[in-house]
Amino acid sequence: MKQTFYSLTALILFFLSSCKNEPKTEKPNFDFIKTYAGKIDNKYPLHIKLSSENGKINGTYFYDKIGTDIELNGTIENDSTVTLNEFDKNGNQTGLWKGKIINENKINGVWSKPNGDSAKDFTLILTSDNYESSKKAISDSKFSQYNGTYNSPFNDGGISFGRLTIKYNQNKEIEFEITTAHQSGCSGELKGIAKIDSNGIAKYSGQGCESLIFKFKNNEIDVTEKNCDHHGMRCYFSGKYKK
Repeated sequence: MKQTFYSLTALILFFLSSCKNEPKTEKPNFDFIKTYAGKIDNKYPLHIKLSSENGKINGTYFYDKIGTDIELNGTIENDSTVTLNEFDKNGNQTGLWKGKIINENKINGVWSKPNGDSAKDFTLILTSDNYESSKKAISDSKFSQYNGTYNSPFNDGGISFGRLTIKYNQNKEIEFEITTAHQSGCSGELKGIAKIDSNGIAKYSGQGCESLIFKFKNNEIDVTEKNCDHHGMRCYFSGKYKK
């Protein structure tokens, strides 16, 4: 009888000792505001800001190359699983994020279309940089590279002439000066400030010119004019200008 008692006591002590040594599962932090830098598929850099309250998340992210905000909302579960739904400006769901909080500084997971297609791995790393300042710095760097003088490819022909000078103002505006001429005798010149929209396209509108639209691509700017009276009938601001 004593042997049975001692055996039972030893078993209980072993069980209690085992339970004591089991690692505790820490609950995720359900209340935070954090900015992460990361990549999707290890080749699409982005910045993302997440704000969580009681496990309900709202957020915004942008691809560094594009700079347009994309809205997010979702949840954090007790097992540190994160689910985020992304939406375009019309409220249509465009993506689904499913990830895991690895630690206070890192989230790993998979991005996909809402139906699960086009799945790609993502990694987010906590950054001390402010979301808005990061976006501005990336935007400034992107558009500053377009500073300079551009010429129409028709200049070499001797029949017509076109020149465009661009200076970025670091507040999503560009100062421009554009000139045009034709051997028929007409000429034109226009200076102004064009504002850059969320799609990276600059637009000017002023007296005597309904609009000038500037589209940037590498070392080339495509200009489209609409109802501009600053030149003669055979002169145009429209066209492609190259450095």
